[in-house]
Amino acid sequence: MLILVGAILSIAASVLTYWGFGFFDRSLWYLFLLIAFVITYFVIYLNIYWAIVLIAIAPYRKNEFPGRVNKFNLFNLRLTASFCLTLRGIFIKKKNFKLIPKEPSLILFNHISDYDPWVLYKIMGGRYAFVGKRDLRYIPMVNALASSVGTLYVENNNPEYNRQMVEHAIEYITKKDTSVVIAPEGTRNFTGELREFKHGGFHIAINSKCPIVLVGFTNMEKTVNKKNTKFVKINVEVFDVIKSEEYEGKTAGEIAEMCRNKYLQYLGQ
Repeated sequence: MLILVGAILSIAASVLTYWGFGFFDRSLWYLFLLIAFVITYFVIYLNIYWAIVLIAIAPYRKNEFPGRVNKFNLFNLRLTASFCLTLRGIFIKKKNFKLIPKEPSLILFNHISDYDPWVLYKIMGGRYAFVGKRDLRYIPMVNALASSVGTLYVENNNPEYNRQMVEHAIEYITKKDTSVVIAPEGTRNFTGELREFKHGGFHIAINSKCPIVLVGFTNMEKTVNKKNTKFVKINVEVFDVIKSEEYEGKTAGEIAEMCRNKYLQYLGQ
């Protein structure tokens, strides 16, 4: 009963905080957050929910690669992302997300700050899994959250490990109705200035013959400064979808270069 009440209250609070209440007075902003969200959502619902989840997945955390993305865990992580972004004062303007194919895809994004994955968790629908650095597995709480939503991992200078990641990503797309989200730069660029794209992730597209979705972040570099307490409005747009016929016969390096050129053109760099 407690979880049910907490769930109902947290959903109501999530709807309110999703739109940020429309208040620009920081004191009133945080007052509503504390009353509507922290008490109902974090204390009553999420703590109980994630406690149950973390206990349940404890025996499987040693597995490097999960078997399936749990949509209910994903939904709850989306709510958590919504809260964190609202608390930080990040407003999102999304555009053209209806262009994302219904079929599982390889989804790319230009990686600028720590908040990029949270933004995508909040605004994307369907079943999807991120590819992240293996270092995340050694951060206790982050490891648990990432494991609960089927995150895949890569590791620098470990080709065999990364080959296994690609195989699991292909399995996600071809057999488990799950899109795979990657940052082809491999790490944050902090300034918005696009880095070179790594080639490895594009083997996922070559072997699964899935569409490649290009998601562009702009104005995200304003969230990098941790001391900045001002509200930030960011833009997230699906600006291109590359069908498998368009990259058929190309190498991973050639596809990476094609995608990077599209990003450079979109970002005006």
